[in-house]
Amino acid sequence: MAIPIVEAFWKPQEAIEEIKKERNLSVPIVYLIIAGILTAISFALLGYSAGGTVSSEGRPLAQLLNNPGIAAVGGFLIVLIGGLLGGLYYMLVMGALKTKSDYFAGVATLAHTAMPASLGLLIVSILSLIPKAGPIIGAIIGLVFFALSAGTLYNATREFFETDMITALVGVTAFSLSISMVVLAAAFPQLPNLLSKVTSSQPPAAP
Repeated sequence: MAIPIVEAFWKPQEAIEEIKKERNLSVPIVYLIIAGILTAISFALLGYSAGGTVSSEGRPLAQLLNNPGIAAVGGFLIVLIGGLLGGLYYMLVMGALKTKSDYFAGVATLAHTAMPASLGLLIVSILSLIPKAGPIIGAIIGLVFFALSAGTLYNATREFFETDMITALVGVTAFSLSISMVVLAAAFPQLPNLLSKVTSSQPPAAP
């Protein structure tokens, strides 16, 4: 079976319908590898364009981008391992919603979501090398692909887990919020301490 790679970037619905018929786990893994390679190139370019200007103190993401080589390896592993483990987590989330949940559905959903997002990130990183206008143009083009990726997450959830629109929306929301919290905690490890200081500094309520 020919893998619909081009369709996965720009016409994800066509790719979803074709992959759904076969339900072959190797295809989503190929997608994750492709998206991982594009992300690796993007992180390397962003690290190069940053040129060590990003303060890396206490911020793992900034430390990653300050070294283009490490950024490339990290970007690839984030997509590949994140997609494989995230697919397992997404399977559990959708299983809790009483859908037709399996590991293939979880990985396939995230793999299709990663394809347009990785291409958008690559375009942003390339245009970031152009002074002044480059980052602005890249941000505009990147938004198109990121919006396409967000729509793909919802549509792929509905198709691969064979569920209705409301359940798919609940699943996407629950998954996105939980992953966002993990990413924030990893990117800003001092955030829990900051929140605890804010809450502890509040005056006690009046009796």
